[in-house]
Amino acid sequence: MQAGNLGGSLAGLKVCLQKLYFTFKDQIKDDHGKQEELKKPIRVSLEEQKGHIARWENRIKSILEEKVPTLKQRIETCKEEAAHIRKNPQEIIGDSGAKPSFYIGLIILLFLTVYLFTFYSSASYSAFFKEFSLSAIGVANAIFDPQALSKGVKDGVMELVLILTIPFVFPGLGYLIHKIQEGKGFSKFFKIAMLVIVTFLFDALLAYDITEKIYDIKARNSFGAEMPEFSISIALKSINFWIIIFAGFIVYLIWGFVLDFVLAAFGKLDKVKVVLREKEILTQDLNAEILQLNQDVDKMTHQIDITKTKVKKMMESINSTIIPREFEQVAYAFMAGWLAWMRENGAGPDRMDAASETVHQFVRDAIYNYPEIYN
Repeated sequence: MQAGNLGGSLAGLKVCLQKLYFTFKDQIKDDHGKQEELKKPIRVSLEEQKGHIARWENRIKSILEEKVPTLKQRIETCKEEAAHIRKNPQEIIGDSGAKPSFYIGLIILLFLTVYLFTFYSSASYSAFFKEFSLSAIGVANAIFDPQALSKGVKDGVMELVLILTIPFVFPGLGYLIHKIQEGKGFSKFFKIAMLVIVTFLFDALLAYDITEKIYDIKARNSFGAEMPEFSISIALKSINFWIIIFAGFIVYLIWGFVLDFVLAAFGKLDKVKVVLREKEILTQDLNAEILQLNQDVDKMTHQIDITKTKVKKMMESINSTIIPREFEQVAYAFMAGWLAWMRENGAGPDRMDAASETVHQFVRDAIYNYPEIYN
């Protein structure tokens, strides 16, 4: 009848559905038992949402009032401990003089290294390439040639390379001795002794060769005085031989002892750096943890806002009349009559489908807005 009165229009159908809805609502709102039954799932869900809010709020309170202040206090403690260590490094290394000792030893080591480079580059040039003259047969002139490098450049690349690289052999041997000392067992003493002997023999060969060249120059210019052929026994009796040994090998041994001392002092200072680095890493980790906790607080605050909106909607639902599912049967029965009139009066499939979809959408809006009830 209504479809006929309104010509089967969609606007008319919507008006009829609204009237049908309010008529049904007036009938059901006074059924308190039914309403309470429909609202029970909403009340249960409401309590669950309130429980979520309470837990999130308690966790936020715990983070902001307990965890974050505790972490910040630990950060301050780390900073204070680091500052104390910087002022009192001896508490870590157990030696108040380690820092000045390291720098003094380092300066000495640098000068000794420069000396050894100068000595061995000059001595190598003198032993392998230099032509001695009568005017330069003193041990100082024989060993320390101020033009050794410039002459090496002039004489050829290979000669220069040899002069420049030989000095590194001896610091290399010294460093190797230092590393062997870090080992365990009696075999390390044998290895160290062998390295020291090899170094001494190399120095002795350089000293012997230079001393022999000085001796030969003197022999050729002795003006008839016969001089015996140069030998090991003569070399051992020559003051020049031992001057070269002491100027090279003894300084090399001193360089090795100073190296051990400097590395030991550096190891003590490095303990301070390690401890300070650990404090720095711990501070970074604590700051990262605070940042993560603050992000968690932001996420929970957002969830609380969303949940409070849900709670508000649930409260409105509890305070209003809930339409039970039976309205679906009433609405679809009405739709059946409406569609029957449309079919009898020649309505096309498109109009009928539109009318059907209008009814279905109205039912969804009227009933299925309460997932706590119908899911």
